[in-house]
Amino acid sequence: MYLNQHLLARISLIISQVSMPVLLLDHSGQVILPESNDKSLPLPEPLLSDPFTPYINGAFTLIGVNDAEPMFLCFSGNSPEVESCARLCAQLVNMVLKEEKGVASADNSVRMILEGEIDASEIEALSTEQHIDMNAARTVLYALFTDSRSENVAPIVRDLISDNPGDYVCEVGRHAIAIVKFINEDLEGEEIEQYAQALQNTFLTELGTSALIGIGDTKYSLSKLHEALLEAKKAISIGRTFHPKGQIFNYPKMVLERFLADIPEDTAAMFHQTLFNRRTTKIFSEEMLNTIETFFDNSLNLSETARQLYIHRNTLVYRLDKIQKTVGLDLRAFDDAVTFKLLMLMGKQKKDKKTRT
Repeated sequence: MYLNQHLLARISLIISQVSMPVLLLDHSGQVILPESNDKSLPLPEPLLSDPFTPYINGAFTLIGVNDAEPMFLCFSGNSPEVESCARLCAQLVNMVLKEEKGVASADNSVRMILEGEIDASEIEALSTEQHIDMNAARTVLYALFTDSRSENVAPIVRDLISDNPGDYVCEVGRHAIAIVKFINEDLEGEEIEQYAQALQNTFLTELGTSALIGIGDTKYSLSKLHEALLEAKKAISIGRTFHPKGQIFNYPKMVLERFLADIPEDTAAMFHQTLFNRRTTKIFSEEMLNTIETFFDNSLNLSETARQLYIHRNTLVYRLDKIQKTVGLDLRAFDDAVTFKLLMLMGKQKKDKKTRT
């Protein structure tokens, strides 16, 4: 059984109440809890044959939990009192596991599909078993956190979407969740980004932290959800390169960035240097580059750009004239602006690769 962080926290709370050291082991003897312990213990054959009867193994008492895929609790001690404690803890853990299974079995099935753990030939049978529409239109939003406060975010988001039975929330990493969002006729690309922003606002309100959110393309089959998750992850990866200040990245709208990301580094560097070189170093200061990016963000609108930069319109015109005089490109002209932006983005690609190595 997949143990998400919420479920691990509930089990950890149970065993923390015991006055003796307790380990939670998986079916192979690998320690699951505490998470800081990465040891693996051999499991005696009599315990595997009858896992739900307390078994004394030297100075330890072991008992199984979860009949679907047995796990084991290992207690320090071998007295009758320890045996009674083991039985009680096992019952409490089983109650938690059964409750979680009833609530999250569909979510867990979707998680396995998302992470490519189920063959395409098995997905249709699983959709029937869990009553999940096989061919509905869906997209995947991948939220990546860097803050430890995000570990219990899945239950919060699950409560948020509880009125939308076609949506699912899955943990796909210690600090990452995936939201499978049902797409109806009224939910278009802009609305998906608004939905992502609403999620971001929830993270800030409930957790005091934000996330990087990637949005995959719309898929029309459960078997394509893994592909959508990969797209959402790639959207973040590419977005961090070309739009480092951004937090929400929509894969279908990132055609230019995806194209540039596939250009070989040496080719990108060669074209970038035709514009950004020793001759132009002085003009392309941080202030000038910020001016240019703001101008592009405002669709080449002079008045709005000047307003956002808190400068006079004539000051902005002067800066643009200076660029035209130096490199021969008038950024007020669409074709020149496109050329400049492409060459500038190629430089960001190179810079990002250097940063990661």
